[in-house]
Amino acid sequence: MRVLPLLCLCAAAGAVEELFTAFSPRPTPPDMSWRLAGELRGQGEADDRDGSGSLAFDHEMLAGSWLGLRGEHDEGWLNVRASRTGIDGDAVLPGGASPDGEYLDAGLGAMWKRQLGGGNVVGASATATCDGQPAISEGMEWGGTATAFTRIGLGAEGEDGLLLALNYDADRVFFGNVPVLPLVAWQGMRGPWMLLLGVPFSVIAYRAEAWRVNAVLGPLPSLSAEHRIDGPWHVFGEAKWNRQQWRRADRTRNDDRLELSQWEWSGGVRLGFGPMIQFDALAGIATARRLGEDEDSADARRDGMALEAAPFAALRGRIAF
Repeated sequence: MRVLPLLCLCAAAGAVEELFTAFSPRPTPPDMSWRLAGELRGQGEADDRDGSGSLAFDHEMLAGSWLGLRGEHDEGWLNVRASRTGIDGDAVLPGGASPDGEYLDAGLGAMWKRQLGGGNVVGASATATCDGQPAISEGMEWGGTATAFTRIGLGAEGEDGLLLALNYDADRVFFGNVPVLPLVAWQGMRGPWMLLLGVPFSVIAYRAEAWRVNAVLGPLPSLSAEHRIDGPWHVFGEAKWNRQQWRRADRTRNDDRLELSQWEWSGGVRLGFGPMIQFDALAGIATARRLGEDEDSADARRDGMALEAAPFAALRGRIAF
């Protein structure tokens, strides 16, 4: 997963935390040098409403970051991620192609940022990517993304901030025809409320002793709520609009993307020891599902196949040390 804010549009609880810490003017705690995250997910088989067949999905992801540079004002992170998605079934796309197969996605990148004092931050990141159906010589493609960002401190000691960023990504799911996308947002804290209000998205987060609520407003909206029931044990619920893309090896046009879009409704149990250690077990149902293929995301959804609702379950975790 990409760690900079413009690519956290699908934020649930963990990604919201990344969103608020990416521009943080405070140094990383001295006892933290590594961040690891992983997920295992399976989604049940569901029929194509036009009767062409059925499909099931499974997904595995692993990501890690290492704080290789820690200076008086500078931080430098090395980031790596890898994921695999499997699509299994006999349903075919409206054009007759089969989406059945394995899809890989890998990235290697780095992020640097400097705390300038007074709530001011500057930084940049770059990631090289490779994704698609193996082998590399057939369906997989090389790509990359880069971001330059700054935080301008506002108010007493820069507690509030004006966030500015420019992100280059020619393969983004949304705004795919806009390779350079800006972020402009105001960030602030008001009691238990943490706010990021701007474009292309906004985040509203509420933190209390036993409750946490996160809402993302934008192209990929989401809402999550978490309640601590006893010690490290929490229960939570999530609702989010999700869109994923893959490259088929035998696609007609090189810029075509296979895209799955759906609403995901889930709940589960969380074992959390502060922000450093968190493990989730969740289950739910995916609705309003469409799978299509086109170089334009909107066309892929409009012209694709409609899939019946399907249950899913997942295990995920993140550790910092």
